[in-house]
Amino acid sequence: MKIDRKEFLKVIGLGSANLILPPLAAQPNYNPHLLSQSIKIYDNYIKGVQYYDLGKCMKLIKPGDKVGLKRFADHKYDRFAIGVEWEKYFLGYLPAYENIVLANLMDAGGKLEGMITSKGSIYEVSIGIWTEIIINSNAATSEKLNELPADKVDDIYRSNNFYDIKVR
Repeated sequence: MKIDRKEFLKVIGLGSANLILPPLAAQPNYNPHLLSQSIKIYDNYIKGVQYYDLGKCMKLIKPGDKVGLKRFADHKYDRFAIGVEWEKYFLGYLPAYENIVLANLMDAGGKLEGMITSKGSIYEVSIGIWTEIIINSNAATSEKLNELPADKVDDIYRSNNFYDIKVR
């Protein structure tokens, strides 16, 4: 049996955006023990920037600036293309190897918010993407992993000592 992506997302509950909901108080079965929490779900460099407007606005943009995300479902090369815009400038795209889940979230009506997270040399600008999720207030954590880029989180896989670990 062959199943397409939309049908798969419906089967696992993402097709109706069960993970991303409107504000809790607007829900028909509002539960005060549930909280809405913004989490970072993506952080990486924008791709294709050398072909678009980044050179024109590189001196103007800064970390913390909000960016718009625009879905290009009819893109010639990538059905899951998501463009990044800042003010009137088109900066580039999310990498094709990382955009499928985010595109499906956008297609399902999920609200994603983007922001410049780092700025390096002329063609090095990264963005973070956040979304709201619903959590049980008893399970809320104070750990702030979503405030760091993924390559800055300290864990065993990202440490310099990872390759020194001996397998038993």
